[in-house]
Amino acid sequence: MPPTDPNAMNAVLWHNVHLWLTYLWIYFPLIIIFAFSMLIAHGLIPSGVQTGTYPAALSRLRLPITVIGLAALGGAVAMMVLTVMQSPVTFQGVWHRLFV
Repeated sequence: MPPTDPNAMNAVLWHNVHLWLTYLWIYFPLIIIFAFSMLIAHGLIPSGVQTGTYPAALSRLRLPITVIGLAALGGAVAMMVLTVMQSPVTFQGVWHRLFV
């Protein structure tokens, strides 16, 4: 496969690369938010309440934190779907053969 000359990329291809990278950069913090909210809502709060470290009233925060985490997961899934849909458009414009 011959190397691709970056100068041969036009504005449309650069815009496709920009979209692809933007979707990935949005995906990363959404997954981090999901992971930490699930850790807090289903790991730290129940454990702390059971051992008496946290007051029992803190258990009421589990549902809102879980909803925030699920919303972040939904956004992350949407970003990954957009990334997967954008990938063939982006890479086929640069490399004409994706597979060997």
